[in-house]
Amino acid sequence: MAADRRDEARDAARDRQRARTQRGLRSSRSAAAPTDRLPAPPRERRPVMAALAVLLVVGGAAVAGLVSLRADERVQVLVAKRDIAVGQQIAREDLRSVAVAADVDGLLPAAQLTSFVGTYATVPITSGRLLDRLMLNRADPFSGDGDASVGVPVPPARVPAEGLRAGDVVQVVRVTDGTGEVLVDEAVVARVSGLPAAEDVSVTATTTPVATIKVSVADAPAVAAAAAADQLALVVLAPEG
Repeated sequence: MAADRRDEARDAARDRQRARTQRGLRSSRSAAAPTDRLPAPPRERRPVMAALAVLLVVGGAAVAGLVSLRADERVQVLVAKRDIAVGQQIAREDLRSVAVAADVDGLLPAAQLTSFVGTYATVPITSGRLLDRLMLNRADPFSGDGDASVGVPVPPARVPAEGLRAGDVVQVVRVTDGTGEVLVDEAVVARVSGLPAAEDVSVTATTTPVATIKVSVADAPAVAAAAAADQLALVVLAPEG
């Protein structure tokens, strides 16, 4: 009986050893064996990307719509239909209207055209120029208190070769015996005769008109006397700035 128990104990020990050995072999095979399973795919983000694309499309359409609406916001403003000399009184035919962007400030609305007819140009205005309020004035800039208008013949040899323009600032010089005497340091050319009123802006070397200049009342007699004696020359001064 004792021998049988010993034999059974040895058989059980061998069985346990055999089982442990088999488990170890299976574990090694499992670790070494390649697997055919593919890695799990990354989490799909397509819904997020689709939503972002939709937002971009909608936002772009909104911006395009705003730009289109802004482009359509145009207003009619006044421009010079022809050249206008400084001091010239504005007539209806001197003006026309054009459409510009609504965010341009300071321009004259075309709807108020009649209120600007009869005003005076404070600066020379070229044809097609947009008009603003600083360019026009209710008062004639050449009719200030204390000013006198003197007609001065301007032969071609006594004005610059490029001519004389209304609005020019000139120095009035009396020339006698080859010497010059300054009678007026600064005078303004108000008008030039002999040209159509709407184009009364310049004199060239091929004409001999009379310029109307504005001088002080105190200087007017000496200027008029020199003009009558054909002794005057006009020197155009460069604009300041």
